[in-house]
Amino acid sequence: MKIGKNILALALVAALFAVPATALGAKGGQGKSKKGGQGKAKNCAKAHKVGFQVGGTLVSVTVDDSATTEASEASVTLTVTSANSHARKSGVLVGETYTVPAGDAFELKLGDNGTAVPAEGDRVKVKGRVAVAKKRCAGEGASMADRYDTPDVTRVKISKPEVETETEVEVPPAV
Repeated sequence: MKIGKNILALALVAALFAVPATALGAKGGQGKSKKGGQGKAKNCAKAHKVGFQVGGTLVSVTVDDSATTEASEASVTLTVTSANSHARKSGVLVGETYTVPAGDAFELKLGDNGTAVPAEGDRVKVKGRVAVAKKRCAGEGASMADRYDTPDVTRVKISKPEVETETEVEVPPAV
């Protein structure tokens, strides 16, 4: 009878140690796991934002009239000559025109300390952020362009194009 009580007590002690060990090893528990303990829903809740840069030549510009409304009415249209990887993946292609839409709250910087008047053919640099969904969060069959949201333009800089100066090379006299 005494042996039966010892076996029963030993079984209870083993059960008490086994329950916390299985709780720690469960997904989302306090134990260390290779998955990080976070589910897909938590990781996909917030989109990752990356840098967006486009350069080109000015086609047209509409400056914001501060007396009319609170929303920005400024818009800039340019012919794209360069774009970083994230801009190309979001749908901006080199050689096409890109318009920074009115309503985007961006800072418009003009060359020559803000005194330059923008003219067609001026250099334009557009900077901003674009949200990107993770590949595993986008769903099956989603293309790269589907994962990129619309860009949030923060800054547009317009400056005069660089003038290429020809350097004269001295030719030694013939002997």
